Amino acid sequence: MAEWAVYWQSAGVIATTIFGIVGLLKIYQELKRLNEQREKDISDKETAAKLKRTEFFLAQHRRLFDDKDLYSVLCLIDADSPKLAEEEMWDQKRKLLAFLEEIALLVSSNQINKDVALYMFGYYAICAQEGKNFRVGIDLSRKYWELLYRFVDDAKIYLKNNENGPPANMTL
Repeated sequence: MAEWAVYWQSAGVIATTIFGIVGLLKIYQELKRLNEQREKDISDKETAAKLKRTEFFLAQHRRLFDDKDLYSVLCLIDADSPKLAEEEMWDQKRKLLAFLEEIALLVSSNQINKDVALYMFGYYAICAQEGKNFRVGIDLSRKYWELLYRFVDDAKIYLKNNENGPPANMTL
């Protein structure tokens, strides 16, 4: 009988070991599944945030063309039209400057991609800052429009470095 006790004891140890190994494998698989789920959740959140930033950015770009005040200035800014010097345009020009400073602020706070903002809005900022007719009626001193000046400085560098258009790998 004592011999059987040893066998039963060995069988118990073997069964416990097998159950322990199976349990550890189950724990490992569950932890792996939880980690994969966590990574997927993080990826989904990043994708959603990127989509939201894209929608916001495109809404800002549309705002330039949908807002009649901004659009009226945009139509004249390329050639620095003498119409920009007229007093009834002053508020519309300030509105464009405020819009461009909003973009500059979003760039400086890393809310939108700097290269994309420079590509999409930099040209207009340069035209605004350098246009003689655009400047009439507005004090464009650096002390009042520092964000705009920094944005224009960056836009000039960006346009100089990308004379043939944006890089092929540009993304929002």
